[in-house]
Amino acid sequence: MATALTLALIFHFILIFIYSKPFYLNKNKLEFMAQTVIYPYFQQNWNLFVPAPDSNYRLYCEYENRGIKKIDVFNAVLLKHQTNRFAGYEPILIGFTNSIHYFEKNTTKQKQLNGPITNDLNFEILKQLAKNYIEYSEKIKIEQIKITLIVNQIITNNQRIYY
Repeated sequence: MATALTLALIFHFILIFIYSKPFYLNKNKLEFMAQTVIYPYFQQNWNLFVPAPDSNYRLYCEYENRGIKKIDVFNAVLLKHQTNRFAGYEPILIGFTNSIHYFEKNTTKQKQLNGPITNDLNFEILKQLAKNYIEYSEKIKIEQIKITLIVNQIITNNQRIYY
C-alpha cells in the first residue's frame, strides 16, 4: 500500500513538473497526460487573486542612439517574463503595470482620456521607468525619451492614446 502511494505521488509530481516546465519540449503523450490530469485541478486563474485584466497595454518609447530607435518596452518585458519566469523580470513588469494602472486611474479622475500629458507625476514615473529599463538593458545613456502609451480595453474595444 505504501509503495503504491509513493509511486502515485512520484507520478503526480512528475506530471506537475511537466505541466509547469520552464523549458520548451515537443508535444508528446506525457505532456498531453499532464495537461489532462493537472489542468482541471491546479489551473491558475486570474480570478484566484485579482480580477482579470480589462486592458492591453503598449508602451512605445522613442529615443536617440545612433539614430532614432523605437521599442515597445511593456511587451518586451512581458515577453521576457513569460519566456522565463525565473529570470527576474516580474518586479519590472509589476512596476510598469502599477505605474500604468495609477496613471489611468488618475486620468479618468481628471476626465483626460486621450492626448498629450503634461505635469502628471504618474506619467513621469512611467517615463523614468522606461528610460531606466532601456538604459540598463541596452547598456546606453539616453538624454531624452518620448513615450506613447496605448491602452486597448478588451470588452469595449476602446482605445486611448497618451503621449
